[in-house]
Amino acid sequence: MKVCILGSGSRGNTTYFEIGDSKFLIDCGLSHRQITNRLKQNELSLDNLDGILVTHEHGDHIAGLNVTLPKTDALLYVTEETLESFYHKYTSNLSTEKIFTILPHQEFNIKDVRVYPLSISHDASDAVGYVIYHKDKKLVYITDIGYLPQKDYELLSNADMYVFESNYDVHLLFTSNRPFYLKQRIDSVKGHMSNADTAYNLAQLVGNNTKHIVLAHPSRECNTVDLVLDTISEVFEEYGIDQTQFTIEVATQDVPTKIYEF
Repeated sequence: MKVCILGSGSRGNTTYFEIGDSKFLIDCGLSHRQITNRLKQNELSLDNLDGILVTHEHGDHIAGLNVTLPKTDALLYVTEETLESFYHKYTSNLSTEKIFTILPHQEFNIKDVRVYPLSISHDASDAVGYVIYHKDKKLVYITDIGYLPQKDYELLSNADMYVFESNYDVHLLFTSNRPFYLKQRIDSVKGHMSNADTAYNLAQLVGNNTKHIVLAHPSRECNTVDLVLDTISEVFEEYGIDQTQFTIEVATQDVPTKIYEF
């Protein structure tokens, strides 16, 4: 597996995957120019792209779709409800032949890769995260989530890699200048996960196979890299988790992560 988070945050989200014989993106919230430039920085490209998987319809996850999809041979993988929520904006550029409708909790394949879309709690029509399998490897990709029920723990546990939202620090959020209704929305079960929420969930999910954790979708206003890492470290220490067994990185809006290979 090769994984590179090209950008993560409220101004655009896109992640590149090269797994087995397949190449695909999750979300297309960056502009086509940004995507190609950031791939080029890592000697990667959109050549022979097989798919673009969408998590939900918010603009920071689909803003670049209408330009990028027609420039590739990729299929668009999206739930019907999510597609209906944004299709009118992209009618001129989206060919129905390039759309592959997926269903939450029904696995599908991209060549030799198995993909399981998981319903997640967010204020969107039909938001999903993805569990990706290839041979004996497993990757969990979940951003834009307000609450993770325990019933999903078994499915998500002991992955080789987690790309998991750590959006805000509670103190910074509620002392920010944002309108109170927005603070409530972010802090709700249909909003986003705080650093503490993420840390306590991951502490119960990581296992012996886990090698990499990327904390995604950090708020520019209401979070910092140090707060994310300090919270994870404190909670993992509380749970007696040996943090030397994996790498931990915070994805950022403007600079791609390193390429993770495993």
